[in-house]
Amino acid sequence: MKTKPWLWVILAPLLVLPVTALGGTALGSAFIPPVIRLDTVPAPEPEAPSKSEPGPSISFSIPQYELSLLDRETIAACLVLEAASQGDFGMRAVMSVIRNRSRGLPELFALSVLRPKQFSALNTVTAGRMPLARAIARAKNDAMWPTALAIVDDSVDASWHDATGGATHYTRAVERTRWTRSLAKTVTIGAHSFYR
Repeated sequence: MKTKPWLWVILAPLLVLPVTALGGTALGSAFIPPVIRLDTVPAPEPEAPSKSEPGPSISFSIPQYELSLLDRETIAACLVLEAASQGDFGMRAVMSVIRNRSRGLPELFALSVLRPKQFSALNTVTAGRMPLARAIARAKNDAMWPTALAIVDDSVDASWHDATGGATHYTRAVERTRWTRSLAKTVTIGAHSFYR
């Protein structure tokens, strides 16, 4: 039986592995494991701060993420095109789905909205058949545009109220779709049923 050269490429690492695991190397020389030594001298006890002097303190704050104008308009366009007919409460429910899909991280809101086949009103945008700017312009003409922008601004706050019960999906309440069978329905708000 003739050995194929490509077979050695696959078998060579496997043949070397047992040698290195037993303390040697591929060349047969002894493997010396690294030694990590910890100081055996105990550290001195820290002095207790006096009652009159406060101990040192460190304070810091993490700035709240601010959505860019394009992010705000992209998310607001999704709210308007998906649920403007449902009013403020319906658009807040859709915003809750966006937040839940983004794990509450504002920097992921617009990315969640622009994922292909996630929001039917933006399918032409995510499929490349319509520019995002056109979808935003269409949404800006709706009377609910200022409300949608206000909802987007509210959504970055940690005190956001999720009326959907943690929903990550929704569909029109009259629809019976295959993909909802594996999800639990949480609530119906207006013309939409919400699932997680």
